[in-house]
Amino acid sequence: MKTRHTHALALALTLALSLSACGGGGGDPGFGGIALPPVAGPAPAAPPAAQDTTIAVTTEGKVAGTASAGMVSFLGIPYAQPPVGALRWAPPQPPAAHATTLQAKAFGNACPQAPGAVSSPIAEDCLYINVWKPAGTQPGAKLPVVFYIHGGAFTLGSGEMGPSPLASQGVVVVSLNYRLGALGYLANNALRAANKDGSLGNFALMDQLAALGWTQKNIAAFGGDAGNVTLWGTSAGATQSFSLLQSPKAKGLFQRAVMQSGGSAEYSNPSMDSSLGVGDTAVANLGCAGAADVVACLRALPVSALLTQGGLKWRPTVDAQIITQVPARAFASGNFNQVPVMIGGVYDEGTLFVDTKLTAANYPLYLRGLAPAGYDTTAIEAAYPVGNYAVPAQGFARALGDALYACGNSARRDALSTWVPVYGWELTDPQLSFPASPTGFYYGTAHGMDSYYLTSTIDALPTYPYFDPGNAVAPDAATTAQRKALAAQVTAYLLNFAKNGDPNGDGRNVSTRWPRFNGPADRSLITFTYPAIQTSNNAFEHTHKCDTLWGPGVFPPMY
Repeated sequence: MKTRHTHALALALTLALSLSACGGGGGDPGFGGIALPPVAGPAPAAPPAAQDTTIAVTTEGKVAGTASAGMVSFLGIPYAQPPVGALRWAPPQPPAAHATTLQAKAFGNACPQAPGAVSSPIAEDCLYINVWKPAGTQPGAKLPVVFYIHGGAFTLGSGEMGPSPLASQGVVVVSLNYRLGALGYLANNALRAANKDGSLGNFALMDQLAALGWTQKNIAAFGGDAGNVTLWGTSAGATQSFSLLQSPKAKGLFQRAVMQSGGSAEYSNPSMDSSLGVGDTAVANLGCAGAADVVACLRALPVSALLTQGGLKWRPTVDAQIITQVPARAFASGNFNQVPVMIGGVYDEGTLFVDTKLTAANYPLYLRGLAPAGYDTTAIEAAYPVGNYAVPAQGFARALGDALYACGNSARRDALSTWVPVYGWELTDPQLSFPASPTGFYYGTAHGMDSYYLTSTIDALPTYPYFDPGNAVAPDAATTAQRKALAAQVTAYLLNFAKNGDPNGDGRNVSTRWPRFNGPADRSLITFTYPAIQTSNNAFEHTHKCDTLWGPGVFPPMY
């Protein structure tokens, strides 16, 4: 009611001032000095009635959300038909309309995966999308949209991992579930023939494209701007965001992109032959290789059988349809959807992925495993001498993070900066990454930790396994305050980027200007750290050995 009253008062005041300025009123002399009667004008239009902001009207029907502090959430909205039966391993189909209001108040089923990563129920009927908007946002408000693709090694996770806290800060947030593991990436020629669209193994990417398409058609109903969508992916979600950046089928579906800890090396998107090899192994393992109808055999299998194939390498395929060229190569030639990008990660990318009990005897074997067969690994072993680290696992984590994440991100920044604005970052928590005299393994500023800063949810950090009980020191009040201040700044950069493609915005809400990355001669980068944010040029590449060891000029088999 306060909004309507204020609007009506402003309208009345405007009309009064207009009449006064024009000499309106019955007391003024008219033609020939004769007082003319006042002219009756149209009555002021009543302000439009405010709509119930917990209801949105989509192309399939009304959905009802839930209002909470600072935002309204709409959870578990179908963006495609359930991918079951004849739609298992098929392109997603448009969702069915619903005559009654859909109660979008709980996350939909997560896609089939091993238990433990999500709290939602798990089922094959899983193609659901979630939307969060600022409280009070009316349809047509044209707020920036953040479209989030979750990580999870292509086999885990769901849209419940979306950055919903950002919705209380002036943007509309969207997250989705997409098919995982064998259900999301199985490449098989019989399936390709049955689907008749030429695609191969990219069911997860097709889900993401369908969800982006649904967002284009419906986001205005939630107050979002379909012409201002920021694609944001984390880890495996970042790899898939790099893929969508290249995909012709994603053209126009987003206007900028954020790739967080993706790397996107050439091997991140296998060739058709490579993916078919993985797929053939799975089909044989599942007992369908010799079936008279391979497709029927595969679609009749229980989900539990498909989950047994989780150990295979599931990835988006360069299939000449969804992905037409290896993204790492396409970026060098300009063959991609040219939008501004932010690309970055954390200082200790590798620590979550190593065996913390790695022995010194096996250390050289692990390092050699980072290189293709036949590659001379002498330089790798010399760059990470085991004696430099408290435990062997720490050294291998450093090498792994540099090879698979840091230098992949560096190479992508180099290539993309020829064509589009690029902003690079690294987040380093000095207390975690540089403990004094460590005697055991520590996680440091580990993979995904920057999410807490990007969404200003830093209060949740101590509950995550970055504080290793054996080594970490609990933060004192000063450190906690510095982390919160840094989180506010990092979030401000992200929101600025979502609004207009420049993380600096108009400069009024950031303390340090984020320099644009301009290629090999000017690799400007921002380091999110405390007590003060820092900027540098080429320091990142030196620290992570990108030009001397892992970069495309010296290690072409990987990058």
